[in-house]
Amino acid sequence: MGSPGPALLFPGQGAQAPGMGRELVREGRGRELLEQARDSGLELERLLLEGSPEELRPTQVAQPALYFTGVTLGRLLLELGVEPAAAAGHSLGEYCAVVLAGALSAEQGMGLVLERGRLMAEAPEGTMAAVLGLRRELLEAVCAEAGAAPECCVVANDNAPGQLVVSGSRQGVERASALALERGARKVVPLRVGGAFHSPLMAEAARAFARLVDGLEIGEPAFPVGAGLSGGLSRSGAEIRAALRGQLEGPVRWTGVTGALAGLRPSAYLECGPGTTLSGLLRRIVPGAEAVGLDSPAAVRAWVAGSGEARPASGGASSPRLQ
Repeated sequence: MGSPGPALLFPGQGAQAPGMGRELVREGRGRELLEQARDSGLELERLLLEGSPEELRPTQVAQPALYFTGVTLGRLLLELGVEPAAAAGHSLGEYCAVVLAGALSAEQGMGLVLERGRLMAEAPEGTMAAVLGLRRELLEAVCAEAGAAPECCVVANDNAPGQLVVSGSRQGVERASALALERGARKVVPLRVGGAFHSPLMAEAARAFARLVDGLEIGEPAFPVGAGLSGGLSRSGAEIRAALRGQLEGPVRWTGVTGALAGLRPSAYLECGPGTTLSGLLRRIVPGAEAVGLDSPAAVRAWVAGSGEARPASGGASSPRLQ
């Protein structure tokens, strides 16, 4: 039995950047996904080529843009013979991981992401804030106090030791931010997001999205997929379905997901998409671990050429359901 392959990492909303999919579009990759987005009313190709930060920021734009970039870079890795040990994505990025593992087709994934972005953009107004340097149990107590009815505030993301994110109503998050600083948080950073993601304010959107997930056939993954909802790994289609159904309203337990990936002892960590957010979190969760950023087709080809990990395409785990 050979050594494990790399773990693929896919960033979530907030990582988008102008030009992030430009070279993929120019190479003609993912044309069917661009056409699918266009048919839904989103001019994704233009936005990937020339979209400004302001144009890319809305939830219903950022999510399909990041999905396209992550999935298309990941597909190139598989085409070049790379056999992943596992894949995981932060929030929105989880859909890239599910598709690369072959549990959903790329078109099914784009359909989910387009609807996910629309539902989340239409959810009740709210906000989020990163809280640095406070233990989870202390922050949960802060949220319980600040989020008392009629307000709402919960711990939404466990990104890394000492880096948590709260989400909820604007007043609830503002109150929690002030209380967190009073009780020892090193810093609180308001996030520029379009809503209270991964909080009870997403309940209606989550119910509608769950119905959409239930209408899809979800296959067995070719390799484990990180599940932010549980903080572990999904190894079956049923586990993936449960993870996606509860994802919009539930928390992102990224610390747990990253620890579970590390337990597989992957040969490398590859961050597929713009930025290095997940690379930074990885270093905090798994001391000594480093991720390679693959943000373009050229970067993918260079890594494959230099890694010695590419294998001849076998039609097995290296190319699952990527029609």
